Amino acid sequence: MDADLLGLWERAAGLAPLDRDDALLTAWDGPPPASLGERNAALLRLRTRLFGPAQALRCRCPACGETAEFGIDCEALAATLLPCGAPADVRTLEVEGHRLTYRLPDVHDLRALSAFDDAAEDGFAQALLQRCLLHVERVDGRPAGTLPATAGAALSQEMESLDPGASIAFQVTCPACRHGWSAPLDAGELVWRELQARAERLLLEVDTLARAYGWRETDVLVLSPTRRAAYLQLASGSAP
Repeated sequence: MDADLLGLWERAAGLAPLDRDDALLTAWDGPPPASLGERNAALLRLRTRLFGPAQALRCRCPACGETAEFGIDCEALAATLLPCGAPADVRTLEVEGHRLTYRLPDVHDLRALSAFDDAAEDGFAQALLQRCLLHVERVDGRPAGTLPATAGAALSQEMESLDPGASIAFQVTCPACRHGWSAPLDAGELVWRELQARAERLLLEVDTLARAYGWRETDVLVLSPTRRAAYLQLASGSAP
């Protein structure tokens, strides 16, 4: 298992976030899904497979700076993130006298907007909405004109309800000042941070035992965690 973890880390190291997520998912489940909700669910299932379902999270209160801590079950969360239908499915929504034809956003949209230079979150959301809005017409047959902001907001809410896992966020209350906020979670970054930390620890263990006993990497990685810990303790105790 440790050798597999190092191989997975090596496969994904140095890649951009979306490419890194693809590499992680491909190594375990084949071609990664395009649906944003399915990708997040798959990443959380991968985290469960590698490290177990329990995940401790922490975030800093934007009001007072206090740290809030909470835990999630990655496997249970993954089961709630699947979308209603495929991203390519064409749908319609009638709102504010307009008939909107649209599709759900997918990973290709994120790639297209990866260099988006608008620092405002609303700007990115608007650009994403425009990519997914295929056609606009008025129900009464008159020229559509500019889409009302309320209609765009209704479409965004509709998309969120159809693909609830496209973005993950938790409602958090500060334990100190009781301020509440929405804390986002990047599932790919979550998996990668833990994988990188585990890989770095394994490499240090291999380095220590290789120097002490002249063992190869494969010799170290086949040891059980208990035996490896014992040898590390011996190596540390014998150091001058």
